[in-house]
Parts: sequence; C-alpha cells; structure tokens
Amino acid sequence: MSKAGNKVLCVGICCLDIVMYCKSYPLEDSDQKCLFHKWQRGGNASNNCTIFAEFNFPCEILGAMSYDIGGQFMKKNFEEHGIPIENCRFYEEYESPTSTVWINLQNGSRTIVHSNKNMPEVSFEDFKLLNLNNYSWIHFECRPNVENMKKMIQHIREWNLEEGRDSIKVSIEIEQPRLEFMEFLSLGDIVFISKDFASACSYSDMISAVEALCSKLSHGGVIVCAWGEKGACAKTVDGPVVFTEAYPPAEIVTTLGAGDTFVVATIMALCKGQSLAEAINTGCRVAGAKCGMSDSKGLAKLFPSLM
Repeated sequence: MSKAGNKVLCVGICCLDIVMYCKSYPLEDSDQKCLFHKWQRGGNASNNCTIFAEFNFPCEILGAMSYDIGGQFMKKNFEEHGIPIENCRFYEEYESPTSTVWINLQNGSRTIVHSNKNMPEVSFEDFKLLNLNNYSWIHFECRPNVENMKKMIQHIREWNLEEGRDSIKVSIEIEQPRLEFMEFLSLGDIVFISKDFASACSYSDMISAVEALCSKLSHGGVIVCAWGEKGACAKTVDGPVVFTEAYPPAEIVTTLGAGDTFVVATIMALCKGQSLAEAINTGCRVAGAKCGMSDSKGLAKLFPSLM
C-alpha cells in the first residue's frame, strides 16, 4: 500500500493504561505486590493503531486527548510508533481517561477498571475538517456519542457518492453491551460485534447471533463475531455463516488487546484480498499469537504475509 490515500483512520478513545502483572488475581481488601507494572496506551482505537503500525500498515488515530501527564505520555508513544496524531483535539481542561488493568499470570485473564472523568468524545465538527482523500478505510469504535457517529458515517457515505471519488470502506466495532448500538449494524460495510454485545442481545453463541443480526445489515454488509477460545464466525446478508477455530498459544501471557488485534488482522487480511473465511481465520491466528505475548512487538514477524 502507498501511504497517500490509503491510510486506515481509527476513530475512538485514547486511554492511559496502568498495567499490573500479578501472580494471581488480587483478593478484596488485601495488600500485595505485583511482579511488575508498566504504562501503555489503551483504548480500542488506540490499540488498533498500534497493531496496524506493527505491521507497517498506514494508519492514523482520531481521538480527543489531554495536555496532562497521561496525554503527554500517549502523544510521545504515538510518535514513537509512527502513528499520526495531527488531527486529534488536545484539551487543557480535561483529564486523560485512565484504566487500571490487573493481569493474572496464572491464566492470562485481564480485569479492567476504567475511569473517564470528563474527556469529550470526538466531535462531528472535528471530523468534518479531515481530508477524506487520505483514507481508504475508516474504522469506528462505538462510543456513547451516537448522533455524532451517525453524522460522521453519513458524511463518508455522501463523500463516496460524489463523482470521481474512490469509496472509503467503513467498519464499526460494537464491543459494549449497549442495545442502543443496535442501529449501527446497518451503517457499516463490516460490523464487528463482541461476545458481550451478542449476549446483551440474548444470544448464547456466536453463530445464532450472526444469523439473527445479519438481517439488520445494509445491502452488501458483513457481520463478524469473535467468541474468545471458541473462535469466530462471520456472515453476509445473503451468504452462509463462515467459521474459524481459535488458535491459543502454548502459554497464555495475557488476553489484553486480543480483540483489538483480531479486528485489525481481519481488516488487513481483507485489504490483502483474502476471502471472508480466510480473513477471520487470519484474525484468530494473529490474536492467538498476541495472547502469548506481553505486547505486540515482534508480532508482525510471525505473519510476514500481512506486511
């Protein structure tokens, strides 16, 4: 891919993660030491960009950030990864969203306590300032600013309809179990739904979820659902369900970021011309490998075909 006009734009939250690696899950009202800890960037859209950058896949983040110490850490880290942030809005008066993450090294589980005190969501006014000629794909993390997101997607659709313009693909990740996000199923070319969202919609497995919810897709739309250790499946409006198994590593270090990795690997695979079935299989392979690592450094070397 050339850099001009082929970037993936990720729209969503930028969060400071304070990650504690523990021998076991901490007991309530206890006092114990972790084995080690680190600061890192978090938030789905921010994590998506980290994986794209690991594979040298042109990307950009659009998020709201603070000038506080957390924001300065994230700004420097984005720059170190070569991820453009020039269209992000920086605020003096708001604090960076922050998550404390406990990693249980006995089984790799991650428990997240999130705080977002007052940081605004990305606004439609900021989105309108973008030069859409720079992007071939725009990925949205579903956030509470529902009306703003709808306006952004409509803006892209109108841009796509203008004569002589190349189409921008729109993908949407619905992770939070919020039923008001149901309307986004009809707004994306590809919609990724989480196990939590499917469960909130009263589905107990991924296949029944995609079979039922695909009726809400727009013409030509695709729905994808990953279900942890059970793998992932996907479906178009009028096509069969395609399924892939999971690929857990020999030893799980942490599942933190696995879902974000699955989304990115699937998108990259589709951009490389893989079929839907092949793409979700690639997504599960890359996400599985990520679960065996404490971060994403070196992940691309395991999958050179995606670079």
